[in-house]
This record gives sequence, structure tokens and C-alpha cells, in this order.
Amino acid sequence: MTRFDPRAIIIAMLLSLALDVVGGAVLLVVFSAGLSEGMSPEQLTAAMQAVLQNTGFMLASLCLGTATTMFGGYIAARLARAYPYFNALAVGVLGIVLSLMLSSESPWWFDALAYLVTLPAAVFGAHIARRRRNQ
Repeated sequence: MTRFDPRAIIIAMLLSLALDVVGGAVLLVVFSAGLSEGMSPEQLTAAMQAVLQNTGFMLASLCLGTATTMFGGYIAARLARAYPYFNALAVGVLGIVLSLMLSSESPWWFDALAYLVTLPAAVFGAHIARRRRNQ
């Protein structure tokens, strides 16, 4: 028997990614309040770059990503038939791999923090799931 449950990992990853997309869209709306309809494409691109480089936006994005990774770890642990921590860890590893493949021009400190908290967040999600299961 393998320690990994592909079904649990895939479902957890898809749900986590869906929350990342929805949450990211909400963050963009919140942080891009200064955009207006009359802006040229160049102005719009510059304004969006400014939003994406905003420290507040990046910190909110980091918090969102950490929360969705915890959620992904929780879901993987709940759905896995065995070895909840291994399955949650797989979600975290896949999240890092996906992040590396889709890397943007973020500052080094942002990427370092994101990679540093990903695995503990996924495992913490599994820990919450395990505690709930044992109650």
C-alpha cells in the first residue's frame, strides 16, 4: 500500500488552487481601487504592476496562500485513507513545484517566505484534520 492517495492529493490541490484564484481576484480588486475606465492599456499595465509590487498586496497574498495551503493539507488529510501527514505534505510539495513553474518577478524575500511557510502550513492543516477526526 502506498502512503500517498492520489485522489485526495488531486482534490485538495484543485480546491486549494480554486481558492487561490478567487482570493487573488478579490485581493486585486481591493488593492486596485485607483484604476479607472479611461486608462490607456499602458497606464493599466503600469497600474497593475504597481499593485503587484505593493508590499501590502504581497503580504496579503502570502497570508492567502498560506491559508489555502493549510486548507489543502486539511482536505488531503481528511480524504486520505491513511497517512494524512504524507498526503498533506504532498500537497505542499506540489504547491512549491507549481509556484516554481509559474514564478513571477516577485522580490526574493516574498518567494523565500512563501517557500518557507508552505510545507509547515500544509502539515498544520493535516494536524487540524487529524485532531478533528480524533474528537
